[in-house]
Amino acid sequence: MRDPYQQLGISREADDEAVHAAYHARLKLSPPEHDPEGFRRLREAYELLKTERLRVAFDLFHVITPDREALLERIVSPRQSPRRPSMETLRSLLREGEK
Repeated sequence: MRDPYQQLGISREADDEAVHAAYHARLKLSPPEHDPEGFRRLREAYELLKTERLRVAFDLFHVITPDREALLERIVSPRQSPRRPSMETLRSLLREGEK
């Protein structure tokens, strides 16, 4: 699996609106009737990152081994610093796990 941030073409600091806009922009490039595999990958990336809470959880708990294409994109793109979640978001994630 490729990095969902790269799949959507967004930075790690993107907000919910930017994620949504990027998803819809990419949908125009990979409509399901013309590129079902590209659409599936795009949909998976969007489902992982569509809210702030999901992005924080992804950044904290998911480890992705980049494939060759993702490595090349990282080399060419500017480096991004890791996001640090707020304490409120971390507490929220911990409370959800107690249920």
